[in-house]
Amino acid sequence: MFRKIRRYITILRVFSKYNLFSLLYSEVNQYYVSNRRTPCVLDVKNRENAVKLRKALEELGPTFIKLGQILSKRPDIVPAIYIEELGNLQDNVNPLDFDTMKVAFEGFRCSIGSEQISESLENPGFNILDIFDEFNTEPIACASIAQVYEAVLNGKKVAVKITRPNLIDTINLDLAILDDFKPLIVRLIGLGSNFDIGAFFYEFRELLNRELDLSNEARNIKRFQENFADVKEVHVPNIYDEYSSENVLVMDYMEGVTIRKLSQVSPEKKKWYAKVISTSYLKQVYIDGFYHADPHSSNIILQEDGIAYIDFGAAGTIDDELRRNMLNLFYGIYKKRGDVVFEAFLKITGINREDINVRRFKLDLDDIISKQNYSAGERQSDNYATLALKYNLSLPSEFSTLERALILIEANCLELDPKFNLLENAKPVITKVLMKRYSPFEAFEYLQLEGDRYLEIVKNLPEGVNDVIETIRGYRIERLEKKSDEIRRYRTIDSIAKYVFLFGILVSSTYLAVNGDGYLPFMGTGGFIIAILLFGIMFLKRS
Repeated sequence: MFRKIRRYITILRVFSKYNLFSLLYSEVNQYYVSNRRTPCVLDVKNRENAVKLRKALEELGPTFIKLGQILSKRPDIVPAIYIEELGNLQDNVNPLDFDTMKVAFEGFRCSIGSEQISESLENPGFNILDIFDEFNTEPIACASIAQVYEAVLNGKKVAVKITRPNLIDTINLDLAILDDFKPLIVRLIGLGSNFDIGAFFYEFRELLNRELDLSNEARNIKRFQENFADVKEVHVPNIYDEYSSENVLVMDYMEGVTIRKLSQVSPEKKKWYAKVISTSYLKQVYIDGFYHADPHSSNIILQEDGIAYIDFGAAGTIDDELRRNMLNLFYGIYKKRGDVVFEAFLKITGINREDINVRRFKLDLDDIISKQNYSAGERQSDNYATLALKYNLSLPSEFSTLERALILIEANCLELDPKFNLLENAKPVITKVLMKRYSPFEAFEYLQLEGDRYLEIVKNLPEGVNDVIETIRGYRIERLEKKSDEIRRYRTIDSIAKYVFLFGILVSSTYLAVNGDGYLPFMGTGGFIIAILLFGIMFLKRS
């Protein structure tokens, strides 16, 4: 309880320091005329507020930094000016000394040759550094979740990633406080009305759980290795499982330079790097359905013969249905088919035509198609999120995360090639996916997978047909019986009516035969005889 109160005081102090409370009484103006090259007064004002928020989140530590980073991947719900600034969030933390960090090696187990090592740091004679040929205790990368060290293992250069100690208690405390601050966060960042804050925090907790367990990152790396086994231009580090655990990850050190440090390279080579990056990423999205979710410039290493991806803590997956709709969206833009793009976007967002202004929406889609096909040197990947924000549409979180990743990829490629156009590089991938989707081999594989199910259906078909026939027969008999009941009911009513009518004739004829004058007794006698005869005929028919 006291820890929570102290943390509340710290958060309120930081909010006061950056004057964030004033943002609660101001609207985030999103709909105004602006130009990226010549910002207007509203641009400057919103930028200042976004910078204040970024600095406050950095000062509050790992949980709030991760919160800002995940919000920066949701351009469908957060205004563009905040997206851009939150994308600059850095894990601005001071490195911990190695003596503090090495508690991650407690219970460390590994095998060297046929010898099994199982040691604990509580053993005064055990030094984890003895496992490595060399180990630089000064971190080469320092973040709020983990620190990365450079070492040499069995003569090979490796990177050793170690989680920072005592993080879980701090993060759980911050999550409890953030749960209390839900309405404040919605107001502070100007989130759209379609934003489900409860679902967002659930995804946020899941993200933190995955990043705190380095074995998840190890699995991601192995999956990427399998997906790019036949692509010689893309390199993925090997994992040393015998030295890795939930808190420690030992992998190959990827030599090379980052995009921003690239120099003395010809424009043609830069264009080649941009093409390798874009095509490899589109492969991840549209073919593999498994992609690197944080491909900023520091996580892509440029090498002489290709590129290498690093830091696989954040990875995204796309199910078949969303991937198919996204491919249709890209295909419609590639073929300049507005109707295809419109239908694909409706399926992605899950909305009905009646819920939007279709005419205006199609005009905006036509503008996106024009930009994607005829613009060069401009970022285009955030167009869909801007459209969703304009019409207050809720994009799937998977789509939003992917779009944020595509924005980073596009920015990296534009830095290498100022005339880069993502769609031009996407065309071969789209063609390949479509050929694969409708190939005879794919159809045959589908029939193989579904064959048992269809065989079961065919086998049960006679029984099913028989059930249908019996159902129809039963229905017809039921209707026939119902009709028969109605006929009997009507016949009974008709018979009663006839008996009443004849009884009336019989009584009248009797009266005329007894009390009538002149010819009336003869008529009464004739009517009486006829009535008796009809009574007899009806009785015989009834029998």
